[in-house]
Amino acid sequence: MATEERTATVETAGRGAPIHLAARDVSVVRGGARILHGIHLAASSGEFLGVLGPSGCGKSTLLYALTGFRPPTKGKVLIGGQDVRTDFQAVKHRIGFVPQDDVVPRALRVERVLHYTALLRLPHIGQEERNARIDEVLDRLQLAGQRRIRVRSLSGGQRKRVSIAMELLARPPVLFADEPTSGLDPALEHALMAALRGMADGGDLVVVTTHVMASLSLLDRVCMLKEGRLVYFGPPDELKGYFEVDDFADIYRVLERRSAAQWHAAFASSPLFRRYLASRLPRLGR
Repeated sequence: MATEERTATVETAGRGAPIHLAARDVSVVRGGARILHGIHLAASSGEFLGVLGPSGCGKSTLLYALTGFRPPTKGKVLIGGQDVRTDFQAVKHRIGFVPQDDVVPRALRVERVLHYTALLRLPHIGQEERNARIDEVLDRLQLAGQRRIRVRSLSGGQRKRVSIAMELLARPPVLFADEPTSGLDPALEHALMAALRGMADGGDLVVVTTHVMASLSLLDRVCMLKEGRLVYFGPPDELKGYFEVDDFADIYRVLERRSAAQWHAAFASSPLFRRYLASRLPRLGR
Protein backbone atom coordinates (compact mmCIF):
# COMPACT_ATOMS: atom_id res chain seq x y z
CA MET A 1 0.00 0.00 0.00
CA ALA A 2 1.41 3.41 -0.97
CA THR A 3 2.15 6.01 1.70
CA GLU A 4 -0.62 8.31 0.46
CA GLU A 5 -3.12 5.43 0.61
CA ARG A 6 -2.01 4.51 4.14
CA THR A 7 -2.44 8.11 5.30
CA ALA A 8 -5.91 8.28 3.78
CA THR A 9 -6.80 5.06 5.57
CA VAL A 10 -5.69 6.55 8.90
CA GLU A 11 -7.82 9.66 8.37
CA THR A 12 -10.90 7.59 7.66
CA ALA A 13 -10.42 4.99 10.39
CA GLY A 14 -11.94 7.06 13.18
CA ARG A 15 -8.60 7.95 14.76
CA GLY A 16 -8.97 11.67 14.18
CA ALA A 17 -6.60 13.92 12.25
CA PRO A 18 -3.15 12.46 11.60
CA ILE A 19 -0.17 13.73 13.57
CA HIS A 20 2.66 15.27 11.59
CA LEU A 21 6.35 15.24 12.49
CA ALA A 22 8.34 18.00 10.82
CA ALA A 23 11.95 19.03 11.34
CA ARG A 24 13.78 21.89 9.70
CA ASP A 25 17.49 22.70 9.87
CA VAL A 26 18.13 20.47 12.90
CA SER A 27 21.73 20.88 14.03
CA VAL A 28 23.38 19.51 17.15
CA VAL A 29 26.67 20.58 18.73
CA ARG A 30 28.06 18.56 21.62
CA GLY A 31 31.36 19.27 23.35
CA GLY A 32 32.32 21.75 20.67
CA ALA A 33 31.82 19.22 17.87
CA ARG A 34 28.99 19.50 15.33
CA ILE A 35 27.22 16.14 15.12
CA LEU A 36 24.24 17.08 12.94
CA HIS A 37 24.27 19.61 10.11
CA GLY A 38 20.88 21.14 9.25
CA ILE A 39 18.73 18.01 8.93
CA HIS A 40 15.24 18.22 7.39
CA LEU A 41 12.60 15.49 7.54
CA ALA A 42 8.84 14.98 7.57
CA ALA A 43 6.48 12.11 8.42
CA SER A 44 2.85 11.55 9.39
CA SER A 45 0.57 9.09 11.14
CA GLY A 46 0.43 5.77 9.33
CA GLU A 47 4.03 6.04 8.13
CA PHE A 48 7.08 3.98 9.03
CA LEU A 49 10.25 6.09 8.80
CA GLY A 50 13.73 4.62 9.05
CA VAL A 51 16.80 6.71 9.90
CA LEU A 52 19.76 4.90 8.35
CA GLY A 53 23.47 5.38 7.90
CA PRO A 54 26.88 4.03 8.86
CA SER A 55 27.84 3.74 12.53
CA GLY A 56 28.62 7.12 14.06
CA CYS A 57 26.69 9.13 11.47
CA GLY A 58 24.37 10.74 14.05
CA LYS A 59 21.26 8.52 13.89
CA SER A 60 20.71 8.30 17.65
CA THR A 61 21.51 11.99 18.11
CA LEU A 62 18.84 12.84 15.55
CA LEU A 63 16.30 10.57 17.24
CA TYR A 64 16.86 12.22 20.62
CA ALA A 65 16.58 15.66 18.99
CA LEU A 66 13.27 14.69 17.36
CA THR A 67 11.81 13.51 20.67
CA GLY A 68 12.90 16.62 22.55
CA PHE A 69 14.74 14.58 25.17
CA ARG A 70 17.93 16.24 23.94
CA PRO A 71 16.67 19.16 21.85
CA PRO A 72 18.66 20.42 18.88
CA THR A 73 21.18 23.22 19.25
CA LYS A 74 19.63 24.89 16.23
CA GLY A 75 16.50 24.30 14.19
CA LYS A 76 12.93 23.36 15.00
CA VAL A 77 10.99 20.13 15.48
CA LEU A 78 7.21 20.00 15.62
CA ILE A 79 5.11 16.99 16.62
CA GLY A 80 1.43 17.56 16.03
CA GLY A 81 2.11 21.27 15.68
CA GLN A 82 3.84 21.51 19.06
CA ASP A 83 7.48 22.51 19.38
CA VAL A 84 9.47 19.79 21.17
CA ARG A 85 11.63 22.42 22.82
CA THR A 86 9.06 24.93 24.08
CA ASP A 87 6.10 22.52 24.45
CA PHE A 88 7.98 19.46 25.68
CA GLN A 89 5.67 18.73 28.62
CA ALA A 90 2.73 18.46 26.23
CA VAL A 91 4.66 16.64 23.50
CA LYS A 92 6.09 13.94 25.75
CA HIS A 93 2.63 12.54 26.46
CA ARG A 94 2.12 11.91 22.74
CA ILE A 95 5.24 9.85 22.16
CA GLY A 96 6.70 6.52 23.17
CA PHE A 97 10.46 5.98 23.22
CA VAL A 98 12.34 2.68 23.16
CA PRO A 99 16.07 3.10 23.89
CA GLN A 100 18.71 0.92 22.32
CA ASP A 101 19.54 -0.77 25.63
CA ASP A 102 16.72 -2.77 27.20
CA VAL A 103 15.55 -1.52 30.59
CA VAL A 104 13.19 -4.42 31.26
CA PRO A 105 13.52 -6.15 34.68
CA ARG A 106 14.67 -9.62 33.68
CA ALA A 107 13.62 -11.43 36.85
CA LEU A 108 9.93 -10.65 36.36
CA ARG A 109 7.37 -12.38 34.20
CA VAL A 110 6.25 -10.43 31.14
CA GLU A 111 2.76 -9.77 32.48
CA ARG A 112 4.16 -8.45 35.79
CA VAL A 113 6.47 -6.07 33.96
CA LEU A 114 3.49 -4.67 32.10
CA HIS A 115 1.36 -4.65 35.26
CA TYR A 116 3.84 -2.47 37.17
CA THR A 117 4.41 -0.25 34.13
CA ALA A 118 0.67 0.30 33.81
CA LEU A 119 0.39 1.19 37.50
CA LEU A 120 3.08 3.84 37.09
CA ARG A 121 1.96 5.31 33.78
CA LEU A 122 -1.81 4.88 33.99
CA PRO A 123 -2.73 5.62 37.63
CA HIS A 124 -5.89 7.43 36.50
CA ILE A 125 -7.64 4.35 35.07
CA GLY A 126 -9.10 1.35 36.87
CA GLN A 127 -7.55 -2.11 37.13
CA GLU A 128 -10.00 -3.60 34.65
CA GLU A 129 -8.97 -1.15 31.95
CA ARG A 130 -5.28 -1.57 32.78
CA ASN A 131 -5.68 -5.34 32.35
CA ALA A 132 -7.41 -4.73 29.02
CA ARG A 133 -4.52 -2.52 27.89
CA ILE A 134 -2.03 -5.25 28.85
CA ASP A 135 -3.96 -7.88 26.87
CA GLU A 136 -4.16 -5.47 23.95
CA VAL A 137 -0.40 -4.84 23.67
CA LEU A 138 0.45 -8.51 24.23
CA ASP A 139 -1.80 -9.46 21.33
CA ARG A 140 -0.58 -6.60 19.17
CA LEU A 141 3.07 -7.61 19.56
CA GLN A 142 2.41 -11.35 19.47
CA LEU A 143 3.54 -11.86 23.06
CA ALA A 144 0.40 -13.46 24.50
CA GLY A 145 2.10 -16.86 24.54
CA GLN A 146 5.01 -15.45 26.58
CA ARG A 147 3.02 -13.50 29.18
CA ARG A 148 3.92 -15.86 32.07
CA ILE A 149 7.55 -16.35 31.04
CA ARG A 150 10.32 -14.51 32.89
CA VAL A 151 12.01 -11.87 30.76
CA ARG A 152 15.43 -13.46 31.20
CA SER A 153 14.16 -16.55 29.37
CA LEU A 154 12.99 -14.63 26.29
CA SER A 155 14.83 -14.29 23.02
CA GLY A 156 16.42 -10.95 22.16
CA GLY A 157 13.60 -10.12 19.79
CA GLN A 158 10.96 -10.95 22.38
CA ARG A 159 12.69 -8.78 25.01
CA LYS A 160 12.69 -5.89 22.57
CA ARG A 161 8.97 -6.44 21.98
CA VAL A 162 8.40 -6.22 25.74
CA SER A 163 10.22 -2.86 25.75
CA ILE A 164 7.91 -1.69 22.98
CA ALA A 165 4.86 -3.08 24.79
CA MET A 166 5.75 -1.00 27.86
CA GLU A 167 5.59 2.13 25.73
CA LEU A 168 2.37 1.15 23.96
CA LEU A 169 0.37 0.81 27.18
CA ALA A 170 -0.27 4.55 27.15
CA ARG A 171 -1.30 4.35 23.47
CA PRO A 172 1.07 7.03 22.19
CA PRO A 173 0.33 7.98 18.58
CA VAL A 174 4.07 8.39 17.86
CA LEU A 175 6.73 5.77 18.63
CA PHE A 176 10.49 6.28 18.41
CA ALA A 177 12.84 3.29 18.69
CA ASP A 178 16.64 3.51 18.72
CA GLU A 179 18.25 0.53 16.95
CA PRO A 180 15.41 -1.84 17.95
CA THR A 181 16.89 -4.70 15.90
CA SER A 182 20.48 -4.34 17.13
CA GLY A 183 22.02 -7.74 17.86
CA LEU A 184 19.13 -9.76 16.41
CA ASP A 185 19.57 -12.49 13.82
CA PRO A 186 18.03 -11.82 10.37
CA ALA A 187 14.82 -13.73 11.09
CA LEU A 188 14.17 -11.90 14.38
CA GLU A 189 15.15 -8.58 12.81
CA HIS A 190 12.59 -9.01 10.05
CA ALA A 191 9.88 -10.18 12.48
CA LEU A 192 10.35 -7.13 14.70
CA MET A 193 10.39 -4.75 11.75
CA ALA A 194 7.22 -6.40 10.47
CA ALA A 195 5.59 -5.82 13.87
CA LEU A 196 6.54 -2.14 13.69
CA ARG A 197 5.20 -2.01 10.13
CA GLY A 198 1.92 -3.36 11.50
CA MET A 199 1.81 -0.55 14.06
CA ALA A 200 2.17 2.03 11.30
CA ASP A 201 -0.53 0.31 9.29
CA GLY A 202 -2.74 0.62 12.37
CA GLY A 203 -2.35 4.41 12.30
CA ASP A 204 0.73 5.10 14.42
CA LEU A 205 3.72 7.14 13.30
CA VAL A 206 6.80 4.94 13.82
CA VAL A 207 10.39 6.20 13.58
CA VAL A 208 13.37 3.86 14.02
CA THR A 209 17.12 4.13 13.65
CA THR A 210 18.98 1.23 12.08
CA HIS A 211 21.98 0.39 9.94
CA VAL A 212 20.45 -2.88 8.69
CA MET A 213 19.39 -2.84 5.04
CA ALA A 214 17.52 -6.16 4.91
CA SER A 215 14.02 -4.88 5.76
CA LEU A 216 13.98 -1.61 3.86
CA SER A 217 10.94 -2.66 1.84
CA LEU A 218 8.84 -2.42 5.03
CA LEU A 219 9.56 1.30 5.36
CA ASP A 220 7.61 4.15 3.79
CA ARG A 221 10.48 6.61 3.91
CA VAL A 222 14.23 6.38 4.42
CA CYS A 223 16.22 9.22 5.98
CA MET A 224 19.88 8.45 5.27
CA LEU A 225 22.74 10.23 7.00
CA LYS A 226 26.47 10.39 6.46
CA GLU A 227 28.67 12.17 8.99
CA GLY A 228 25.69 14.08 10.35
CA ARG A 229 24.42 15.28 6.96
CA LEU A 230 21.25 14.32 5.13
CA VAL A 231 22.18 12.49 1.92
CA TYR A 232 18.81 10.95 1.01
CA PHE A 233 15.16 11.20 1.99
CA GLY A 234 12.49 9.31 0.14
CA PRO A 235 10.95 5.89 -0.47
CA PRO A 236 13.18 2.82 -0.26
CA ASP A 237 12.33 1.71 -3.79
CA GLU A 238 14.15 4.75 -5.21
CA LEU A 239 17.35 4.22 -3.21
CA LYS A 240 19.07 1.90 -5.68
CA GLY A 241 18.40 4.19 -8.61
CA TYR A 242 19.56 7.27 -6.75
CA PHE A 243 22.83 5.72 -5.60
CA GLU A 244 23.22 3.69 -8.83
CA VAL A 245 23.62 0.30 -7.15
CA ASP A 246 22.07 -3.11 -7.72
CA ASP A 247 21.92 -4.10 -4.06
CA PHE A 248 21.00 -2.11 -0.93
CA ALA A 249 24.13 -3.43 0.78
CA ASP A 250 26.30 -1.58 -1.77
CA ILE A 251 24.98 1.83 -0.73
CA TYR A 252 27.35 2.20 2.21
CA ARG A 253 30.28 1.38 -0.07
CA VAL A 254 29.16 3.94 -2.63
CA LEU A 255 28.78 6.59 0.07
CA GLU A 256 32.55 6.45 0.61
CA ARG A 257 33.22 7.71 -2.91
CA ARG A 258 32.23 11.29 -2.07
CA SER A 259 32.32 13.50 0.99
CA ALA A 260 29.25 13.93 3.16
CA ALA A 261 29.03 17.59 2.07
CA GLN A 262 29.07 16.57 -1.60
CA TRP A 263 26.35 13.96 -1.12
CA HIS A 264 24.26 16.44 0.84
CA ALA A 265 24.57 19.12 -1.85
CA ALA A 266 23.64 16.61 -4.55
CA PHE A 267 20.51 15.53 -2.71
CA ALA A 268 19.46 19.09 -1.82
CA SER A 269 19.41 19.96 -5.53
CA SER A 270 17.71 16.73 -6.63
CA PRO A 271 14.07 16.20 -7.69
CA LEU A 272 13.75 13.79 -4.73
CA PHE A 273 14.29 16.62 -2.25
CA ARG A 274 11.62 18.72 -3.89
CA ARG A 275 9.19 15.81 -4.21
CA TYR A 276 9.50 14.20 -0.77
CA LEU A 277 10.69 16.98 1.55
CA ALA A 278 10.21 20.50 0.25
CA SER A 279 6.49 19.98 -0.31
CA ARG A 280 5.99 18.92 3.34
CA LEU A 281 8.33 21.28 5.16
CA PRO A 282 6.05 24.38 4.97
CA ARG A 283 4.04 22.86 7.81
CA LEU A 284 6.96 23.82 10.04
CA GLY A 285 6.72 27.55 9.38
CA ARG A 286 9.64 29.83 10.00
